[in-house]
Amino acid sequence: MTTPIFTIPQSDPPLSPRQSLPTMYDLPSDNPLEPGLPDEFHLLQPQLLLLTFQPPNWEPELVFSAADLNLYYDVRHP
Repeated sequence: MTTPIFTIPQSDPPLSPRQSLPTMYDLPSDNPLEPGLPDEFHLLQPQLLLLTFQPPNWEPELVFSAADLNLYYDVRHP
């Protein structure tokens, strides 16, 4: 028995990531009165990462964890 293959229709040519991918501003907030916080666990996530992610081959001071870190990219420069 074979599993059916599901495909997502694409345009030809494909849409740019700017048109097809969501941004952080597209995600709903749990609390409409706090538009800057995406959810109630916002500040707990980096703490959890810092406490649980400890790669054995890295010195602890070389592992970075942050809250509200903004990453920017240029879609014209892969």
